[in-house]
Amino acid sequence: MEFRKRVVPASPFRLESHNPGSLDDLTLQPTERRRPGAGEVEIRLHSAALNFRDVLKALGVYPGANPDEVVTFGGDAAGTVVAVGPGVSQFRSGDEVMGFVPVTYSSHVTASARFLSRKPGHLTFDEAVTIPAVFLTAYYALIHLARLQCGERILIHAATGGVGLAAVQLSQRIGAEIFATAGSPEKRDYLRSLGIQHVMDSRSLAFADEVMEITKGSGVNVVLNSLAGEFLTKSLGTLGVCGRFLEIGKRDIYDNRPLGLYPFRNNLAFFAIDLEQAWDVYPDVITGLNEEMMELFARDELRPLPYRVFPVSEVVEAFRYIRQTRQIGKVVISMDCDA
Repeated sequence: MEFRKRVVPASPFRLESHNPGSLDDLTLQPTERRRPGAGEVEIRLHSAALNFRDVLKALGVYPGANPDEVVTFGGDAAGTVVAVGPGVSQFRSGDEVMGFVPVTYSSHVTASARFLSRKPGHLTFDEAVTIPAVFLTAYYALIHLARLQCGERILIHAATGGVGLAAVQLSQRIGAEIFATAGSPEKRDYLRSLGIQHVMDSRSLAFADEVMEITKGSGVNVVLNSLAGEFLTKSLGTLGVCGRFLEIGKRDIYDNRPLGLYPFRNNLAFFAIDLEQAWDVYPDVITGLNEEMMELFARDELRPLPYRVFPVSEVVEAFRYIRQTRQIGKVVISMDCDA
């Protein structure tokens, strides 16, 4: 397929798709800046993280998306505050921030201050955007919901992805025994380089038997799952008594796929996790967890993920790259470079 850079308009701009279904439809469109209202700040964006969810939206297959709407992309971003709205006291113009914004891959965005944090000074903007959604999802799942403890066993699927690598860091910090899967020899070698002893293939159902053999039939205490279909069922079967299943995938849920209850005779817990929904319903809880997590980054006790940077002019190539699931860690779009 022909490689073609996108023309970056004179600021301001944002990435849009008017006809979801083809990545070639992605274009950088001129747009209007919006002055921040109450509780908001305007940010000059420097970096944004690309998620697989964005690829699904661009292809018109994201669950619940409206096919008649112009698709824009929201998520993790980092930049410099250029204007502050009424009622915002925690930020001022010139502050470097990171967090969740309604429109990424843009020159400027106006966002709720509630979803932003100060960027630790020792992190670059590119490093910062590898953190918000993936680490907060992992932190909410492992620390708040599963209460993962030192010495417990955890199975982390797709462990070289963003949430997977964040979960690896948190599990190692806690002192849990990690069982991890990944889809290629290169990715599995990377996990072993992190000191993970039990590494398996995420594209084969053999992982379930391997887990039970290694644990002598007792299974794991926690599963962090993003795989669908029979992989989910097999993963559930690796849980021991009082195990906790953390589901961050969406496919089986939106397909309304049935799940047998027999495994739950062992006092299991199943959590279907949607961070955005949880933040809407329990804002104080999620905000508190985010503050705890950011303190660990400020003290350099947690580290940004590995990443690959694409300039915004090559944003379509970045979408294609992540569609092929080639990345380890995160893919980052830089608004500051166009080479």
